[in-house]
Amino acid sequence: MGSDSLVFQGGLKGAGLRHLHERLGSDELPRRADVIVVGAGIVGLAAAYELAEQGMKVCLLDRAQAGSAQSTRNWGFIRQQGRCVEELPLMIEATRMWLELEKRLGCDMDWVQGGNLRLTDSPDRAEDYHRWIDMARSLGLDSRVARAEEVEQIMPGFAGRYLTAIFTPSDGQVNPVKAVAGYAGALRALGVEIYENYRAAAIVTAAHQVVGVQTDDGFIGTSNVVLAAGAGSKALLRSVGLEVPIHFVGQTVALTTAVPRLTNACVWTGEIGFRQARSGGIVLSSGGLGDVKVDIDSLASLVSPRQFSQAFPMYWKNREYLRIRPRELVGALTSGRKNGLFEDVARYSDVAHALETLSRYFPELRCKVAMAWAGTIDGTPDALPVIDAVDQPSGLIVATGMSGHGFGIAPAVGKIVADLVTRGSSSYDLSPFRLRRFRDGAAKAPQHLL
Repeated sequence: MGSDSLVFQGGLKGAGLRHLHERLGSDELPRRADVIVVGAGIVGLAAAYELAEQGMKVCLLDRAQAGSAQSTRNWGFIRQQGRCVEELPLMIEATRMWLELEKRLGCDMDWVQGGNLRLTDSPDRAEDYHRWIDMARSLGLDSRVARAEEVEQIMPGFAGRYLTAIFTPSDGQVNPVKAVAGYAGALRALGVEIYENYRAAAIVTAAHQVVGVQTDDGFIGTSNVVLAAGAGSKALLRSVGLEVPIHFVGQTVALTTAVPRLTNACVWTGEIGFRQARSGGIVLSSGGLGDVKVDIDSLASLVSPRQFSQAFPMYWKNREYLRIRPRELVGALTSGRKNGLFEDVARYSDVAHALETLSRYFPELRCKVAMAWAGTIDGTPDALPVIDAVDQPSGLIVATGMSGHGFGIAPAVGKIVADLVTRGSSSYDLSPFRLRRFRDGAAKAPQHLL
């Protein structure tokens, strides 16, 4: 038996053989880069673009395909409405950037600035909405309480019950798939290669300084690493002795067949969330309803009293939306699942509930589900992202734990990350987003409106 047969039998069956086929014809990894961005979701793409615009040699890695995780599976809302006070200045800047992004990247993203409309039938949530409006207006946002006549104008024919409505006209929506493609195309135009199906195994340091990234296919030298790996960030931070308390929620989204124009706004009612795509189909979800997803790492983290005490307020605040399935817990223990690697399976019971609710809101509406998909949201206990140039190792910038807000806020985060790499500072107050807030007790209970 020849050596080639031995190699085939020993290491190139199944996924290994597919891995080899993906490599054939691919460019080899560079030996060195000015900065390595780990994670080619929307945040990593935005960071890589801003860095390349400033003339830096960027290497962008992803363990799968660019934007293949939550970046293309989200609702497509670009919303300032409902953000907590710490995050709102970043989202205001991101919204300004979205207004110019199609022109800047040279692409069509189906951008529509139709506003964000939120309705609630809960007296407690109504009070929260009024308090939020006061805070948002103090920061100069155009949010307001919407009267019944305005709701009818924004969403003609709506028959749902509600107690209070708030509206932010400057919010908008885009097609997430087109947004990811736009960033990827702009990066390639700047000469940046996106290395897909290349897994970063560890961040390598020497004398408390980043010196490179070890991948499954070799070592790449650099003095700057941007970690924007979403669900995969936890394991890579551990490779340099750091911990981030990330937990996971799975959500299902559907697209209906085309219907006459209902609204240009993004809508959240407490029961469902939806927007109407340019095609006429309704992008539809069961509001914030989702399944808590666990792996060995996230289960083990809850053994720590500190991490449990941080995670529990987030769950309790959103307990009416978060489901814990015993089968999920057993599956994590028996499969040994880790590193945020989950199978995303659409829950068609959620799709049916959302479609039934939409039909109740619009009794004359006739549509069917064209397709459905699922994604995994990585979140922190306080529902704020981690955006931080950590003290040790120097040269490591973390942009992860976006808590379901990463798509909308990505352009601003990309600009901040680029400033941290090139200037060592940002004009924004990043203290609420420090990684060490979870160690020193500065993290607060979630303050946003779901």
